[in-house]
Amino acid sequence: MSGRVHVVGGGVAGLAAALAAVRAGRAVVLHEATGQAGGRARTVTPADGFHHDNGTHVLLTANRRALALLGSVGARERWIEPEADGLPVFDARNGRLARVGLSPLSWLKGSLRPEGLGLRDVVRLGAMALPLPDRSILAAIGPRPIMDSLVEPLTVAVLNTPVAVASSRRLGRALRRVAMPGGARLLVARDGLGPDLITPAVDALRRLGAEIRTGARLRALAVENGRAAALVFGAERVSLGPQDRVVLALPPAEIKRLLPHLTVPDAFEPIVNAHFQVRGPALPRFVGLRGALSQWALARHDHVSVTVSAAGDAAERDPDGLLAQIWSEIAPAFAAAGVPLVRLAEARVVKEKRATIRQAAGPMPLPPERPLANLALAGDWLGDLPATIESAVMSGERAARLVG
Repeated sequence: MSGRVHVVGGGVAGLAAALAAVRAGRAVVLHEATGQAGGRARTVTPADGFHHDNGTHVLLTANRRALALLGSVGARERWIEPEADGLPVFDARNGRLARVGLSPLSWLKGSLRPEGLGLRDVVRLGAMALPLPDRSILAAIGPRPIMDSLVEPLTVAVLNTPVAVASSRRLGRALRRVAMPGGARLLVARDGLGPDLITPAVDALRRLGAEIRTGARLRALAVENGRAAALVFGAERVSLGPQDRVVLALPPAEIKRLLPHLTVPDAFEPIVNAHFQVRGPALPRFVGLRGALSQWALARHDHVSVTVSAAGDAAERDPDGLLAQIWSEIAPAFAAAGVPLVRLAEARVVKEKRATIRQAAGPMPLPPERPLANLALAGDWLGDLPATIESAVMSGERAARLVG
């Protein structure tokens, strides 16, 4: 087919859509509003030289489409398993560190079994993976010890939504994938999301002949007779021919701005990330926390990134107070894991008040993925899986297929 595919949005979903389209033989133009691709899965490079990822993004070996994308751009070997012996989880209330297996099969080994896990808990977790009516995860599991030791940390990490409202069906779909043989190994980018995901994808697009435009925010979308007729980037208007196609890989609010007739999610959850300049381990290390404000921390040789998911009131707090509390939690956690950290001068807090959609139980107000004859939507917020890198890749590839 002649004509171009215009992909608007250079996050993971947009990159996946552009790669799929260009490999299908289409001429592709990728339009990114900011100065760099990557969206939330990017490396932040401020003027002061303190570089760090936007957050503590990880992949699981169950994320097959994301790993396939990495393989296709020559970056799969850059994602490594930092905690092959089980995820270290530090309980800030008593100073104890335990290792927890992410695979249900690993729980046969007592040393990797989550604290308080019983047969009834295994049955309830398994039931969430079945096509049963959706309800909150708290209702599905109940106030049992396993909620504190495994389910709540897992829920806020995967769904970024409190357990009292989070969807058991969405988490169950993720658990079903992780439970497959070989699906529960946790992987992190060896050097960072920029060099190990975004840059390889952008370089591959350029090698394949795609055009990449940064600083190009889509101001308006002209629609005529059920088709996208033109893309308006400031003073530039790009008219669309009969064979041209469009993928909008944008957040819900941007989709609503451009296509006001669509219904999109309007409830969101915040994430707070803290970043500390340190002298750290030669290779990345990953630690989970219980009984703390922080939930996950990823240490690299020069900095530590810490995530507070479903952040709630933390998103409103003073940054200096947040940094002090978070450091007081993660320093003993890494020490207990055999990773002493030396804190250096720089530290910062990054607050994302609309980081992800609220992934609550019940029907989700989602638009059709092909709302116009020549236009499809992409984004981690679309589809049935939790809003993760895997969901973004799957959605981008699906959008490329929809526009043909």
